[in-house]
Amino acid sequence: ILLVVSCARMGNPDGGWFDETPPKVVSASPEDKGTNVRTKRIFINFDEFVTISNPTQNVVISPPQIEAPEIKGQGKRISVELVDSLKPNTTYTIDFSNAISDNNEGNPLGNYTYSYSTGDHIDTLEVSGYVLQADNLEPVKGILVGAYDDLSDTVFKKRPMMRVSRTDSRGRFVIKGIAPGRYRVFALMDADGDYVFGQKSEMLAFNHD
Repeated sequence: ILLVVSCARMGNPDGGWFDETPPKVVSASPEDKGTNVRTKRIFINFDEFVTISNPTQNVVISPPQIEAPEIKGQGKRISVELVDSLKPNTTYTIDFSNAISDNNEGNPLGNYTYSYSTGDHIDTLEVSGYVLQADNLEPVKGILVGAYDDLSDTVFKKRPMMRVSRTDSRGRFVIKGIAPGRYRVFALMDADGDYVFGQKSEMLAFNHD
């Protein structure tokens, strides 16, 4: 008869399974993709406590806001308060990219965009592409990309961008909430936050089409 005896090992118990589930949006006020909205304060509610990372750099709002909006994490919700006056019959998009994550494990929500309209419909078209450095074709990260309905080749010196996006680490951008029409697209390394090419030090990218 063979007797096998095992000894218990001393140690601390594990803390359980790691949470690998990203936070989920459970509601929003005004509701996502709502129409005829008149408020400048938005609340987005989640199923768990969340954090928002560097909203000044990571969150992009279209139309671009000259006065910086107030974006805060508040437990299980995120609040956004726009300071600029609302434009009539306009789709507003708030692109959070990967800025939202859960509070415990840091699981990112990933590419979340909230939108509403001050008019009676939501514009849903998108323009996407890549921004590359001209001399070495390397992707340009974190540069603003904006669309204009004015087709002048110097409009970037005169008017702020209509709708904006920001490139990711691959140089990719997606401008959302666009109405049907014809547009020119420019990229701008905006130094002073006015969405206009106004300084020689600001890098500019363009497409001839």
